[in-house]
Amino acid sequence: MCFSKLWNGMRWIKTWGSYLLLCVLLAGCSLFQDVKSVAKPGVYGDFELSGRVAVQADGEGGSARIKWSHRGDVDAVDVYTPVGSIIAVILVSPRTGAVLETKDQVYEAVSVEALTERVLGWPLPLGSLKYWAQGQVNPVSALDKMSPRDAWQRLTYLEQDGWKVTFERYVEQSPRPRVIRLEVRDLKIRFVLDDWKRLDL
Repeated sequence: MCFSKLWNGMRWIKTWGSYLLLCVLLAGCSLFQDVKSVAKPGVYGDFELSGRVAVQADGEGGSARIKWSHRGDVDAVDVYTPVGSIIAVILVSPRTGAVLETKDQVYEAVSVEALTERVLGWPLPLGSLKYWAQGQVNPVSALDKMSPRDAWQRLTYLEQDGWKVTFERYVEQSPRPRVIRLEVRDLKIRFVLDDWKRLDL
C-alpha cells in the first residue's frame, strides 16, 4: 500500500493508528495453562525504543518505523514512513489525556483506549503495552492464558485484554524482546525491535 493512499481517509488512520500501540515478547512452546490469578506487580522502569512495524488489517497492509518514549505516566510515540518521513504522533499523559496528530487532523480523548475506540473502531490496550514491551505481564489486568516460560524464564505467549501476544524472538540470552506479534480479530501487528534502552538504570 502506498503512503499517498494511506493519507486518504479513515482507512489510513485505522492502519497507521495500529502501529502506535506496539510492544511485547517471544515465541516458545505449545503447552498452555489457564491462568486464574494475575501476576504479582513488579517495578517497571522508563524506556525508549525504536523499531519496525508491519500491519495487516481488513485485507490490507503497510509498514512503518516508530520511536516510543515511556517516562513515568507519559508516553510519546512517533510514527515514520520506512524512509523517515513523519506520519503521526501520539502523546498520552494524565494532564493532556490522549492526543493523536496526523498530517491533516488532530484527535483527542481522555484515554488512548477511548481515542482508538473512536478513531479505529475498537480500543487498544496501551495500559498493557508498557509491560509487554518489557517482557512482562500486566499485573493489574486479567490474564486469560499464558505459556510456560522458556529456559531463561522469558514469556513465549500470552492472551490478555483480548489480544494474542506471541514473542517470536528475544535478544540472545537477554530478557529483551526482539520480535513480537499481536493479534486481535482481523488485525495483525508484527514488530521488530531494533533498539531498546532503559532510562532508569
